[in-house]
Amino acid sequence: MACPRMFGPFLLLMVLWFTALTAAPTFGAEATATTEAKPIRVGVLSSATEPGSNTSQGLYIRILREAGMEAKAVSGEQVRSGALDDLDIFIIGGGSGTKFNKSLGEEGGKLVEAFVRRGGGVMASCAGGYSFVRGHNDALKYVEVANARCIDYQDGRWARGKGVVELETGDSAKPKLEMYYANGPLWEITDEPGFGVTKALATYRTDIKKGDDKGGVMPGTPAILGGSYGEGRFVLFSAHPEFKWKLGNPPLIVDAAKWVVRGPLKPGEEVDWKSVFPNAAK
Repeated sequence: MACPRMFGPFLLLMVLWFTALTAAPTFGAEATATTEAKPIRVGVLSSATEPGSNTSQGLYIRILREAGMEAKAVSGEQVRSGALDDLDIFIIGGGSGTKFNKSLGEEGGKLVEAFVRRGGGVMASCAGGYSFVRGHNDALKYVEVANARCIDYQDGRWARGKGVVELETGDSAKPKLEMYYANGPLWEITDEPGFGVTKALATYRTDIKKGDDKGGVMPGTPAILGGSYGEGRFVLFSAHPEFKWKLGNPPLIVDAAKWVVRGPLKPGEEVDWKSVFPNAAK
């Protein structure tokens, strides 16, 4: 028996639908391949092209490479020559904040500030924590992205010592942790105009002091700062999450790197321990 005349167009529509359906996975796979996220690109300030494996700079590079990011050393001269244009994150680790900023120069410092204002991320530990807050000498004024200042550094008091300290996070899931400290900055959050959000992500619970010093200044001060400057973000550690891996702090560096590349803070977005360190906080 012959098919009804209307069945021909219906069959044609079915064939076209099936062809489109079977072709969809190929299109989806191509779209996924072309929109796959690129690795986060990180530059760590260093005078050495290949920093030593046990240096602050070398450890930052190793930790972030192992997390799938493209991390490398960059010099102050390279920053002044435009290296930040090819980076998502710029890091200043341990050493001397004043010397690091002098290596950048005033020109390089302004480039770093502009990099953050337009959406770049910066991170730091110890010396870098001096570099990115409001400066107390000419070189430390070259880069100012966090609305905080250093305290109790005068007359050599910055050299308070080294050791493992205890931090409080304010989060019930992980209320405290230990981190290696080595003469890092003590901060006070300020309300100077022209800055974005600056929050304490953790505070010091214990003290490091010289033998005959009465101490008592360090406990309660910010141990980790997080916040925004322009359209960019920062996370600054006063101590060293990159050292003493047995303390379990390298995941903080990875979480911080993923957080600082998120661009402008959204209205109502929290800046606290749990939001910046979602994986390390577990």
